[in-house]
Amino acid sequence: MAIFSLEIPDEDTDRVVDALCANYKYQTQIPNPDFNDDVNSGVDNLEFIDNPETQGEFANRITREFLMAHTFSYETRMAKENAASSVPPPPVITDPST
Repeated sequence: MAIFSLEIPDEDTDRVVDALCANYKYQTQIPNPDFNDDVNSGVDNLEFIDNPETQGEFANRITREFLMAHTFSYETRMAKENAASSVPPPPVITDPST
């Protein structure tokens, strides 16, 4: 399997991660998937919890999703163009009564 890597200078890493997190709406708190509306809120039933995905993990995931989405979009467009180019022109059908 190939590895696609990027090198970002240490002094720019936080800037890049911060930009990805801001542009793609990273949240430090997320809705608690185990929250129970029928139970009183408390330590064991918080409506929001700390995001278990770090900002670095989020930026990495967003970058991978970006690359996958753009690859799929390109390949889909190319498949449509290639399919359209292999279809013969419409047949000529005339009305013999005219």
